Amino acid sequence: MSDQQDISEDEALVAEYVLRLLDADAERALEARLQSEPDLRARVQFWEGEFANLAVDLPDETPSSSVRSGLLAELNGKVTAPRFGWVRGWLALPGLVAVVIAAFFAFSPILRAPAFDPAFHATLISDDGSVHIEAGYAPNGSLFKVIPEQGKPLPGRDFELWVIGENATAPVSLGVISSDGEITFEISPEIAALIEGGTLAVSDEPEGGSPTGAPTGTILATDEFFDV
Repeated sequence: MSDQQDISEDEALVAEYVLRLLDADAERALEARLQSEPDLRARVQFWEGEFANLAVDLPDETPSSSVRSGLLAELNGKVTAPRFGWVRGWLALPGLVAVVIAAFFAFSPILRAPAFDPAFHATLISDDGSVHIEAGYAPNGSLFKVIPEQGKPLPGRDFELWVIGENATAPVSLGVISSDGEITFEISPEIAALIEGGTLAVSDEPEGGSPTGAPTGTILATDEFFDV
């Protein structure tokens, strides 16, 4: 963990948000910023991972009734907590963080992620089943999520995603995707306009992606976007 001096105001704000310790107004204000600030969303995802890792090795103990009542009061906005200073202190004290995380996980089964409410979804599965990719698009924030379920490109090759609009004459690249885990990124309004009624495709391309702006390798799988 970082020293107190290294924790910025935004970092402390994000930590409070992940722990559900912000009051309603502060939470709404931060969520509005998350729609337009990808760096801030990345910090939320970072702290979710940090706090989740802390919880992995915690003993399976139920916090005392006083901890429970105090935490629930905080979560319900019944306690006005001093801002930022105490959070910076927590972030500098892993033992104290672990206590807070234990109580948090006892009463809240999942960590909140930045809002991702997909309106369209596509499933890409190659004919031989060796490649399986799930994808979704959330108009709120123009966020596109890719979840590689199975398959990796050959050495020196990459998987590249393409969107083909309903009335388009050529595919548009969404970029090269990693096979190491799910990713969420923003797409431009021009690409977003192609999704409804459009088709998603994945192709096998040279490392770094197609050099021509169009698929040059084998199209491994396609699927039409459907309403969620």
